[in-house]
Amino acid sequence: MPTREPATSDPDPPSVVGADAKAVTGEQTGAAPAENAPIKPALKGDASKVDKAAGDAVQSPGEQLFSEKCSSCHSIGKGDRVGPDLKDVHERRDAAWLSKMITTPSAQLSSDPDARGLLKKFNNVRMPDLGLTPDQVTLLIETIARCSVQTCNLAGVFVAVTKAGPADVERGRQLFLGEIALINDGPPCISCHTARDMKTSIAGGTLAKDLTHVFARLGDEGLDGAIKNPAFPLMKDIYANRKLDKDEVFALRAYFSSSNRSTTDEDNVSVFLIAIVGTILCFFILNLFWRRRLLGVRKPLVGNRVGRQGVIS
Repeated sequence: MPTREPATSDPDPPSVVGADAKAVTGEQTGAAPAENAPIKPALKGDASKVDKAAGDAVQSPGEQLFSEKCSSCHSIGKGDRVGPDLKDVHERRDAAWLSKMITTPSAQLSSDPDARGLLKKFNNVRMPDLGLTPDQVTLLIETIARCSVQTCNLAGVFVAVTKAGPADVERGRQLFLGEIALINDGPPCISCHTARDMKTSIAGGTLAKDLTHVFARLGDEGLDGAIKNPAFPLMKDIYANRKLDKDEVFALRAYFSSSNRSTTDEDNVSVFLIAIVGTILCFFILNLFWRRRLLGVRKPLVGNRVGRQGVIS
């Protein structure tokens, strides 16, 4: 989650949006595996579930674009995520406003009162500029309008986490901790995040959000999009050329679903706390040596001064 939770990171938190209309970030998946990529353990049911779903995952160009650029933070008719639900947004906002919001959200969030109001409502998580062409912006608006009134496939290849088994959950935990390397050499989620039920003595990073309840916050499909195409600024840059494959995404969702239900209160030690304690300990040890050094210099100086004073008196 790695879900820079946008700290992030919520997946959980940081990256996108402020406005009622807005397609959010993400890039296309499918980076080729590294030549010497680590061999993943064969876990029953994992890859076969996802591969089986691939045949039913045909998307229109607009659906695919929404899946890649928007689904990590928005849904159409399935509720708010990091940003607002976009169902019927074309009826609430005119085409010019939507076009500006999708094309250059940074400018709109700085100048438009309605956009700023939405930004405040959604925890000041700003939608980044996506570099979309005018044709892509038009296609997204048309897709939002169409999918507001009919069923669309906005999730792409998607297998619900309810089909996950204990092996999937365990593999997701190992991927989160870095015990199993990601196939495209991305950093493990624990570098920036922590979560419940990791079964390790170290609680994880504090740079981004605790991901214990990220599954509840984003939902299964929202979390799928957030991991595949992270829109949160830091994650977006880190994983731009290190995409997770579909099996890794499925396993991580399985782990986050399990973590969300867990009631275990683990007494783990935070990486940040270890760093602070270690720094204090280092200063203490250095101070001991420094004081002894000063005493070794000070005694002869004091003795010489006392001797000179005795002679003068």
